[in-house]
Formats: sequence, C-alpha cells, structure tokens
Amino acid sequence: MASFCFESINWSPYFGQSSTSVFALVEAASEAGFSWISFDEPLLKGAQRDSISLAELGKAVEGARLKTLAVHSLGISGSTEVDMAAAEQLLLAAMELGAPYLHCGVTGEVDSELRKSVKRIATRARECGVALAIEFLPFLPVASIADTRAIIEACEDDGAGMVVDSWHFFHGPDSWEELQSLKPSEIAYVQFDDHPALESRDILAETTMRRVLPGLGEFDLDRFAQVFHEMGWQGIVGLELLSEESRNRPPGEVALELMRSSQPYWDGDRNGDGNGHGNG
Repeated sequence: MASFCFESINWSPYFGQSSTSVFALVEAASEAGFSWISFDEPLLKGAQRDSISLAELGKAVEGARLKTLAVHSLGISGSTEVDMAAAEQLLLAAMELGAPYLHCGVTGEVDSELRKSVKRIATRARECGVALAIEFLPFLPVASIADTRAIIEACEDDGAGMVVDSWHFFHGPDSWEELQSLKPSEIAYVQFDDHPALESRDILAETTMRRVLPGLGEFDLDRFAQVFHEMGWQGIVGLELLSEESRNRPPGEVALELMRSSQPYWDGDRNGDGNGHGNG
C-alpha cells in the first residue's frame, strides 16, 4: 500500500505566497493523514527569514508524526561549480530535516559536462546520506523516462531514482508501454495530480496554475495507478496540487481534499477499465 506525501510547494514564496506559516503546512499534512511532507528552497528560506530554524522545523515535523521526503529542487545546468554550490545548500537542508532525497530537474543540455556534474552531485549527496530524485518534465531537456534513466545511470549511485509525475507523463512523449517498462527499483516516488483540458500552449503556466484534484480532470488516473499496482510498487505518492485557486484557500482544507480524492486510486478502492485516454 502506498503512503502519501504532502507537497507543500503550492504555498511557497516561489508562487508569491508569503502569508502561510510553514508550521501551518506541517499541521495540515498531519491532520489530513499524510505520512510525509516535502519543502522547497524558497519556502525554507522564507521560514528562516521568519526566524524559524531548520532544526525547529525538523522538530515540528517529527512532533506531527511526519517525515520529510525531499527538499526541492536543484536545477542541474551542467556548470559544475554553479550546480555544486546550489546542491550544497539544499543538501544541508535535507540533512537537517532528515530527508532521504534531493529533488532535481535537468535544465542544461545533456552532454558530457552535464553528466560529469550529475555524478559529482550524486557523490556529494551520498556522502550526506541523501539520494537524488530526478524528475522528467516535458518542457526541460530531460523530458522522458528514457532521458531520466540516462541521467540516473550517470549518477553511478544505486540510491538515485526517478520521480514519475502524472502531469508530466500525460503531457510528455512517453507511451503506456514505456510507463509499464519501469521497475519498482527505478522509482524514487510518484507525484499524483490531475488537470482539465489545456487552455493555452503555455504548459509551464498550465502545470503551475490550473491543476485540479484527482478525478476532476481528464487524465486516466485509474490506468496510471494500475500500472504501479501491477508492477508491485508500494512506495510514496506525493500529492502535488499546483493551482492558483487552491493557493487562496487554507492548506488544511486542500490537504483533506487531496487525501480523500487520491487514496481510492492507491488503496484498491477503484477499478479502472484501462480503456481511458492517455499517451499511446
């Protein structure tokens, strides 16, 4: 059975949000029944500006009977000095919070220099007791499962894994067959979300502003979840609702709605017929 992570980035200063306390996000996750929570760098920096140390936040997470899954997000550019400097700050936060993963995306051209940078970051992360979780995104150079496998291979670290986000799968180049080719050992964690029909060609704006609760959009989430059930994967599912509408609501309300709408897909309470729409 999957366990669930509350992806708190929706209320981050990254999206212009500054009024939501990081402690309120921890409370929201705990009261909604999540086991995990994640934090992004702008949210952590905002907490520190409010005189909340990482140690205090870590104690609050532990006191709420949660664990921190990941610190977000390192954009790997291929400039080793730049990448390593950014990674050091994020790895310090991950260690302080006890997070097993540093969440990463690839922003630079995939060449020998980028692969060298990835290896150095992965090596440093391993020294810190942290692994890289690499996410593929359709608007970045690493956009597919195959692309991500190549980056994970460059890590030369058995602990590194892939982040499979339903949004990026349904709007990316991969087919159902490619999703089914995944092995549980390749996956760091899954991110789960839904989306209505696109209103524009700006998919970056679409993915950050217009997601909806699972079941309210057009993704074939029954079939998506079934793929993971069939491969025997029983890992962590990050519930990542990124939407302008939800940012203006109390995170506790949204967290409860996320759990209620998502759990049936992963607890075996829904039976998809596998005949819905999707890539391929």
